[in-house]
Amino acid sequence: MGASKSKKKNGPKGKKARAKAKLDQVWGEQVDAEARKASKVRVGKSRLLPAASNKIERQTTNSASCLVEGGGLNGGDVNTGRFGGRYHEQINGKKPSNNARDDSGSSDDDDDSDDELDGGMNGIGNGGSLASLLNRIRHHSFTGASVEKKISAESDDDEDESSEDDDSSDNDKNERSTSLESDERENEFEDAENIEMSGIGVGDEIIPTVKDPYEAHFSKPPLPQLDSLPNSHPTPSSVKQVQLAPLVANIRKVNTINILSSTTEVQMSGPLLDLWEKSFKNLIEGVKKSVPNKNPPKSSNGADASSKQIYHLWRSLALAPYQHVKQVLARNWIGVNNSALKRRAKKDGNKSTFEGNVFSPLQMVLYPAVSRYADVLLTMENRENRDEISHLLSMHVLDHVITSRTRVQRHNRRIKELTASAESETANPDDSTDLLDEGDDRWRDQGYTRPKVLVLFPTRGTCWIFVKQMIHLLGDAALVDNLDRFDEEYGPPSMSEDGSDDDDDDAAKARRKAVLKQKGPEWNELFGDDVNDDDDFKLGMSLTPNVVKSAGKKRKNVVGNADNGSGASGVSVKLFAEFYRSDIILSSPIGLKMATTKKDDDNEDEETPTDVDFLSSIDICLVTRSDVLLMQNWDHVNSVLDCLNQQPKQITDIDFSRVRNYFLEGQGAHWRQLILVSHFADPHILSTFRRHAKNVEGQLKIKKKVPSDKASICNVMVRVKQVFQRVTCQSVTEVGSARLRYFSDNILPKLMRLKQKHTLIYIPSYFDFVAVRNLLLKREADFVSVTEYARISEVSRGRARFLQGRKDIMLYTGRAHFFLRHKIKGARHLIFFGLPEYPEFYPAVVNMLTESLSDNMQDEEDEVSHMPMSSLALYTKFDAHQLERIVGTSHCDRMVRGEKSSYMFC
Repeated sequence: MGASKSKKKNGPKGKKARAKAKLDQVWGEQVDAEARKASKVRVGKSRLLPAASNKIERQTTNSASCLVEGGGLNGGDVNTGRFGGRYHEQINGKKPSNNARDDSGSSDDDDDSDDELDGGMNGIGNGGSLASLLNRIRHHSFTGASVEKKISAESDDDEDESSEDDDSSDNDKNERSTSLESDERENEFEDAENIEMSGIGVGDEIIPTVKDPYEAHFSKPPLPQLDSLPNSHPTPSSVKQVQLAPLVANIRKVNTINILSSTTEVQMSGPLLDLWEKSFKNLIEGVKKSVPNKNPPKSSNGADASSKQIYHLWRSLALAPYQHVKQVLARNWIGVNNSALKRRAKKDGNKSTFEGNVFSPLQMVLYPAVSRYADVLLTMENRENRDEISHLLSMHVLDHVITSRTRVQRHNRRIKELTASAESETANPDDSTDLLDEGDDRWRDQGYTRPKVLVLFPTRGTCWIFVKQMIHLLGDAALVDNLDRFDEEYGPPSMSEDGSDDDDDDAAKARRKAVLKQKGPEWNELFGDDVNDDDDFKLGMSLTPNVVKSAGKKRKNVVGNADNGSGASGVSVKLFAEFYRSDIILSSPIGLKMATTKKDDDNEDEETPTDVDFLSSIDICLVTRSDVLLMQNWDHVNSVLDCLNQQPKQITDIDFSRVRNYFLEGQGAHWRQLILVSHFADPHILSTFRRHAKNVEGQLKIKKKVPSDKASICNVMVRVKQVFQRVTCQSVTEVGSARLRYFSDNILPKLMRLKQKHTLIYIPSYFDFVAVRNLLLKREADFVSVTEYARISEVSRGRARFLQGRKDIMLYTGRAHFFLRHKIKGARHLIFFGLPEYPEFYPAVVNMLTESLSDNMQDEEDEVSHMPMSSLALYTKFDAHQLERIVGTSHCDRMVRGEKSSYMFC
């Protein structure tokens, strides 16, 4: 060995030749002790040393055991975690090389692989032979054939690809060759399947890792509760609900101390609650082991646990599924989400809570349920946390779609390879290419149709913001088709410039700006001059991952940062795609309803659904800004949700061998995730969630209690006695008629007898407005009305007559105030026929009362003009949600359940 250093010998060239020469050298000569001493061979390095055989055996056993312990369950992956943690193998006291996975994934010849495996089983050569052997064994046991882990760059919709690019045939060849050469790049979209590891280190904390929830969602078996019923008797929906009730029942409150505010209440049910209790149990056991003499918390909901323990528990539950997020999204998530976190930290004045964190506290509570496809009801959205919620949901939607599309692409490639192999090996391919057997479920990766996600928005502007967030989350990997058209039709409207710089125009702009400022920032974000407030739209969006930009060729549907000349992977995003070729459907409820229904010829008032098959395989239904949709027409939301996951009527283009089993069993609704996001809780929203939230993974409900000092009634600036009158009502269906009866018998006669002027009646519901208007017409009262359907001239004329005292009463609807934010002048007496849905509406309307009328508004001095201002609000026990937001939780409980029926606030 020493002589070989001074004189270098040229060895055989070629991999096989070097391996053969090595074997000849190792096994073909006998080395005695003197020759070994002369050549300075160290003990333990030669395979021919009988004295060292026992030591080598011990080293082999210890090294293998250390590898399994360091790698996790079943010798899991030892690559670097996404949070900076790393698994280490301890082989002979040394850490393995970082490129061990690259070596194990190399495409060697079969003969060489067999020779190396045989040599490794009989002894140990150099220091890295054991690591190479174990890496190769781990590679074969976990990943299987390397060709199955490589992702095809072609889509499952070849027609869509060919229509987008004229040079698709040449580019597909380049994509396949580039895909085989860049395994590491393709892993941005595909993680290893069914690999469960022990944990990932995040600083001093070990984050438990689980199976990829996104991959696991596409392998769900049919529900045994429904399969046990006889096939000859169809299962009614009521029976299904009874059988599935134990899966989602027993909803309980969980602890979020030091995570969310003390007024926030989080409830869980089903398997999601079981996960929390199991994690909390492990937390208790860890406390017992670390501090034996300390009494651990005993409550199952974590009420007695320390705030630090609860914080780390929620953090670990959120980071565990986050490690499976596709790298194309994870590498941009921190930068995109940090903008929202910084704004929140600046407002809260606590930068340490958000700096360097992957999730905000609210996102840590949401993501464990969102990633596990549990139903979510969030009724505490506001302007401060809206970006946090939207960013998290956009990442969830994109990860779901990319995982699904990548899975289909991988299976398409694998099926083609197996089919080609079977056809080449057999003379009769019809007998050997039946890959999609009836009992083989490994290829079931699709639904009846391609659309997987449905997102409902109130306006085009809100849809534009959400799509922009998804594009930013994809980053440089995304190339968007029809982006200019999307910005033109959904983005901020272009302001027409006439080029005039007159002083009148400047004054008009200043007045307009002052008026818009009075309407508030919330209104301007929805209906301002710089947003698109159209509520009739529908948009299809398709995503194609693993698109490769070939060297020397420019493809219009490929983007990405090319790491080398071979190309770069990316995600092709196509807007305005057809529904049946879309992955995500973005629409308003009215737009989607008009596209799926038609008027009945016999009865024009009835509408019949036409083609709703594209909604038969929805996995995620996201309803954003539910409070705004409630002000539009909530019946449209219920109509759309009723059309989801129905059995398709047209089956000509469906490959049933690829359809997932629970879709075939008619159980798609029980695996569909429903996410409702709203500013407040309302009976209509809660009823819809209770009716359509059928997911067997459980539910998450987050709501916020209102302390007395944070109630909206505290924002009333006018000195007026505010009376709340409870109306007796026995059923929720009798609420409107009971209020109308009380108004007709107790309030309206006094108004007519006293001829009280300047009385403003606020009516939240348009149906109640119609009933009150008809009552006033019947009693021949002198009134005007301001509604959302009235023309501008009618509104201006009515407001002027009410201000001047020419009309005694004004009827003002809640939807008119929501959409227009009128500033009604001249009101001295206020009557709430019902409590407003938005809590900020109550002080805004009460503050419209004026202390005194100007001289030109008082035609005559009378007693009515000098009467003190008054405010009266009617409510029932079924209006507890609205009442809680106005007066606070503690006052609401007393006012709903108390013996008295009248309460006054001064």
